[in-house]
Amino acid sequence: MERRTDTFNAAPRGKLDLSSDSERLKNMFRSNLSKEADLSWLSPLSFSQGTAGSLAVHLPHELFFRWFSDTGRALLEKAVRETLGPLKISYEWPGRPMSAFPLPSPLHPSPSAASSFDDFISGGKNREALHLFRRSLHAQPGPLFLHGPSGTGKTHLLQAAYDCLEARFPGKNIFLSCRELISFFRRSPEQARNALLSCSSVIVDDIQELENDACMQKELASLIDSMDAFFIASCQTDGNGEHGQKLLPLLYDRLCSRLSLGLEEPDLDVRLRFTQAWMEKMGLPDSRATALFLARHCLRLRHIRGVLEQVLLRYEQNDVLPSEAELSALLSRAGAPQPVDCDSILSAVASRYGCTTSELCENTKDSRLTLPRQTAMYLCRELLGESYPSIGHLFGGKDHSTVMYAVRKIEKLKVTNKDMNIQLTELTKLCRNALPRRDT
Repeated sequence: MERRTDTFNAAPRGKLDLSSDSERLKNMFRSNLSKEADLSWLSPLSFSQGTAGSLAVHLPHELFFRWFSDTGRALLEKAVRETLGPLKISYEWPGRPMSAFPLPSPLHPSPSAASSFDDFISGGKNREALHLFRRSLHAQPGPLFLHGPSGTGKTHLLQAAYDCLEARFPGKNIFLSCRELISFFRRSPEQARNALLSCSSVIVDDIQELENDACMQKELASLIDSMDAFFIASCQTDGNGEHGQKLLPLLYDRLCSRLSLGLEEPDLDVRLRFTQAWMEKMGLPDSRATALFLARHCLRLRHIRGVLEQVLLRYEQNDVLPSEAELSALLSRAGAPQPVDCDSILSAVASRYGCTTSELCENTKDSRLTLPRQTAMYLCRELLGESYPSIGHLFGGKDHSTVMYAVRKIEKLKVTNKDMNIQLTELTKLCRNALPRRDT
């Protein structure tokens, strides 16, 4: 019998002899569930007492289990929690005998976290890495290694990879956090190894958490050598920009042996599109000003989502979006790391040319502002590495071609005009001294 086991941590609501017949249990569950809920999945089920007092749920076949997982599993587990208390529950159906250790649950990320490549918002910096990663999932199996700073979307891509491989190898893939993997092996190393060797893909998130576990690293290195399957892992870049160098060389070399791809931090353009997309999903009003403020002042995508949850609560309560001052307070309380933004550059340029930062960001054709605005665009590109569309968003929604023209013009003036060269040198020094430290 093929089996999956979950443990619930709910307070017991009562006791029941699990040797009771299936119909009695079904009636108890029906009375506990909403009358409006579709309970068609309940009829084919039967129940018995499993090992150590657990509840065994018997299903007709594996395909039914997959359908049941999407339609009735959550309802059944809720009824078990509220009726029988904190029990282990196993799902069993006829099929090939499975002598290996049961795979941990869930095999798949929760539906709320499920992601796809199509909704991954990527800028030019990560476009090639994304393209190579997607192509590799349709090629021959082997190790794939994703690395980058926190908040660059590594987990999102691993979840998308799982969905892709699940379509290619149904029911033979597993997605684990590094801690789940460690727990899996601690329970029974030999059986865990056999279970993973039977998979078509093993996906592990945050493998840097193995840095202090040499035995587990050696076990994984041996596993990668033995398996004819995909082994996909993500690793978070540390404060020095290194990824995985603290892992043992025998594991690190295997992770990098086929395809190793780095993701760079999202620039302003990506952060803005991400914020606007999630505001739309949450039903928040279409406010470019709010989205741009969050994108400019929040470095990591997951922190933007966290702040947007608070924005949604405030909007539902007050029926109005928070002001910039309120957004600043939300960001401060959330502890969201501030990006190296353009504010200091705008302030320095505005002070040098005798204008205001608001005038620089307006989409006007005032000739008095042309050179200062072009200078500010150049410095944003030179010092911050922002993409041309990102800089265009900052300066009143200008087209990226306008920004490219401005940057190239200032680059030429820097070479041909001595005064401009001196001025740019002074502004660069001033801006670098004013830039906040980047949180890593």
